[in-house]
Amino acid sequence: MPLEVRISEPPLLDELIGTLLRHGCIAHRSGRFSCRVVHVHATHAEEAEIELGLFMRAWVLAHPGVSAVVRG
Repeated sequence: MPLEVRISEPPLLDELIGTLLRHGCIAHRSGRFSCRVVHVHATHAEEAEIELGLFMRAWVLAHPGVSAVVRG
């Protein structure tokens, strides 16, 4: 199940997508502020949403001033 990640700083979206790809996700830009992500190693949708949410919390902490929302 694809999830949507929306960030507050569009210039960082390509960096985020690259990071997600390096961590084994499928990710592509879906808008100026957003990308679609598939967590291929998750066994079900809830696991994918939880793990991507945790990943995004860590990514946001490494990028002060940026906010992110994960939607299923």
